[in-house]
Amino acid sequence: MQVQNVSPVFQSFDQQYTLAKRLFTDLTKLFKSKKAVELEEKLIFLEIYIELISRIHFNEEKLKFTLFAPYKTLFKSLKKVLHIKLVIQALEEETVTSGIHFTSYKKKLLKDRDLIYADAYDEIFATPTKIWEELYKQAFDHSKQLRPLQINTATTQLINEELAFFKFDSEKQLEAKEIKDIYEGLQLIISLENIRMVSGLNATFTDLIHTYMNDLSQLLYKWYQNHLFLQHLTFSLSEAEDIPSKKYQTLLKKLKSNKKKLTAKAVSQCQHLFSDILG
Repeated sequence: MQVQNVSPVFQSFDQQYTLAKRLFTDLTKLFKSKKAVELEEKLIFLEIYIELISRIHFNEEKLKFTLFAPYKTLFKSLKKVLHIKLVIQALEEETVTSGIHFTSYKKKLLKDRDLIYADAYDEIFATPTKIWEELYKQAFDHSKQLRPLQINTATTQLINEELAFFKFDSEKQLEAKEIKDIYEGLQLIISLENIRMVSGLNATFTDLIHTYMNDLSQLLYKWYQNHLFLQHLTFSLSEAEDIPSKKYQTLLKKLKSNKKKLTAKAVSQCQHLFSDILG
């Protein structure tokens, strides 16, 4: 489909959509966890774009829900693939660092991985290809004749809404869900900034603030990986018949300590960025 007759902003959607569709097609033939994670990343962008055009076409109240709803179950399955890969990666790094092998836990972890991968492949295979054509058509139609002012207004509104939420959260102790929400909010802001620049608009924030945001995003990613590792290990040990051995108790203590340190650092960086600089 020709994209030159619509707003330049649609070109970014077209590019990400094409990559996502190709990944999806490849995954229907052979499941690869790396490609599943890449598809999850592309779907995040497509959802953000849908949120943008839904804000512009605010008179169509259910537009966002209608366009992305067919992908929700698939997205959740791909998110589980990402999560289990993060836990496996964390365990491998811990094994290398400590020189200790957690054989029984790794066996349980890989069993869970295989189940998650199988479920994800089933979901991919069950997803009708027609939802891709419908998404592209609707995104194309709703991107016609978009003016820079509309994109500027919509992106500014979405960014300001996220910042208002961050300021509220940075004034209290951050819990797991709030840290996850801030991480996802930063992804939204960074994507919207890229969309603004593709559209010929100035970025909302300076390069320095973008650097702060990227640094915070990386920190929250580390926090979330540690959180997932701790969560999965705790649940797995609770199911075991025997009392956890000393090496597992030591690992649990280490992960809890890491979580406490990363949380304190996240709170500090959130307050610095969202209250001291942007507040």
